[in-house]
Amino acid sequence: MNLKNLLSLFGNLIKARQTILLVYTGVLSYFITVVSEATEINWFNLLHLAISLYLAISGTTVLNMYIDRDIDAIMERTKDRPLPTGKITPSSALITGIVLTLAGVFLSFLTLNWLAALIIFFGFFFDVVIYTILLKRRTKYSILFGGIAGGLPAWAGRVAILGYLDWIGFLFLIFILAWIPVHILTIALIPKNFKGYKDAGVPMWPIVSSETQTMRVIAIGAFLSSVALYEAARVLGANWIIRIIWGILCLIIIGLAIKDLVKPSNKLTFLIFKIASLYMILGFLLVFLGVLLE
Repeated sequence: MNLKNLLSLFGNLIKARQTILLVYTGVLSYFITVVSEATEINWFNLLHLAISLYLAISGTTVLNMYIDRDIDAIMERTKDRPLPTGKITPSSALITGIVLTLAGVFLSFLTLNWLAALIIFFGFFFDVVIYTILLKRRTKYSILFGGIAGGLPAWAGRVAILGYLDWIGFLFLIFILAWIPVHILTIALIPKNFKGYKDAGVPMWPIVSSETQTMRVIAIGAFLSSVALYEAARVLGANWIIRIIWGILCLIIIGLAIKDLVKPSNKLTFLIFKIASLYMILGFLLVFLGVLLE
């Protein structure tokens, strides 16, 4: 296998886009805190944060791939992942996941304050142990705990500067936690994915509840995530023009979710899914610009 194929395989194994997105939330949270607290950037500290998050999140993702390899082989959306296709053996994936996770957590405890390192560890714990092992195959509410894991990198980025927990870090967590249903449940509503989750016996919301209730959860998630980040921007004293721009973007995604609730459409559901990641990226970027232009 040449280097290009090897890197492609590794990228698929760690879900590179998702991993980079979560690292992004931690790094932007760090920058937001630096600017709002009027402190100097410690570039080594930021580098250690980014590497720790990247390693820990990558390792956590690989471990989830290892645990879910049986259901991934059943679902159309996931059947081409490295483990179901046999491109990597389960033992290799398990070792890779353990090494990456330990490296990320160990590096964070060596280079960051203990609380930021503990948050990074809890990201692994909530994602692998609570979400994947204990709850994913048992209850539709599992995504809420997956959402907590997804929100912890942003909180770690803030705590890496402050050294303590605060309301704004909690709002960052709530923003991502509430965003998770918007992202995941729109995926589950797409017909081929709905069938895949059903065949694999995963109790996702649309499988065990109605499509209407699922869309209601998506609309509520869009609303709560929008309010959480807007409140964080307000408390930080972000520029009022930036807050207006964010408010308009929030109204757009909430409007799309409500429209899909009133008149369900596969095309509209897929559109919400496609813009969900952009929504998160723009959210943190706008808050950063808001405090920068304060």
